[in-house]
Amino acid sequence: MRPSCLRQPRNTAFYLCLALVLSCVSRTTPEGRVAQSLAVAADTEFIFNTSPANQFTFAMVGDLHIGQAETSRLGRILDAAAGEGAEFILFLGDIVDAGKRDDVAAFHQEIANRGWTGKTFSVAGNHDIFEDGWDNYRELTGPSTYTFKAGNSRFIALDTADATLGEAQINWLRQTIDSAAEDNIFLFSHYLPVIPGQSTYLKLASETESLRLMALATQKGVRGWFGAHYHSYMQAKIAGVDYVVAGGGGGRRMLPTNAFFFVRADVSDTTVTYTLKPIP
Repeated sequence: MRPSCLRQPRNTAFYLCLALVLSCVSRTTPEGRVAQSLAVAADTEFIFNTSPANQFTFAMVGDLHIGQAETSRLGRILDAAAGEGAEFILFLGDIVDAGKRDDVAAFHQEIANRGWTGKTFSVAGNHDIFEDGWDNYRELTGPSTYTFKAGNSRFIALDTADATLGEAQINWLRQTIDSAAEDNIFLFSHYLPVIPGQSTYLKLASETESLRLMALATQKGVRGWFGAHYHSYMQAKIAGVDYVVAGGGGGRRMLPTNAFFFVRADVSDTTVTYTLKPIP
């Protein structure tokens, strides 16, 4: 459906809306980004050593929507996550608001300033790839489709910045899960195939693809799938898989959690618990 202002007579509101729509267009394709990401990831083994391997804590947060290089809330999240004992952080997309290079650079500078270099893992969101955003993301952050090992767990990052995975990425996902030997398998992406308890369009665009992916996750014994895009917190186990929405980093708040937050995850062998952590 077109934005409402595009269905109005061509007045000032029409042109303002048109300018907004045109400014929010990516110059990439999902297939192109995945190919570029996998070309990098294929040559790199990402391993994060936890101590002990079967018991560790990490944090996750999406939708920081950093603009004008303003990173004060990110700083509070990083400090609070450190205080909670998180060993690393997953950033679940929409790190910046409009794909701008200065904002991506500010994100990484704040990570360095707070002592988190080498302890963050990110996926791209739709806002991250606006205009030339993918070039900025790829050059400063790295691939958006990759996998890494942390302790007794395998984490698989997926590029859903266009609200789809696509066949090439789905095939890679299946192969990656099949080759994993870790006790736990976690997926993380910006869009999720489902937003627990909510009837919303703020998930993967294709219901057919969503149901297919949820069936795959259940069949392959995925422990959890983490995402954002919906600016709130929900968590539910569906057909054996924990689906966690952690879109608390910034932007407009959404019910039922009308707050800024991150989520702490505690892994103990094959048991995982999730705790909402509000941020002022």
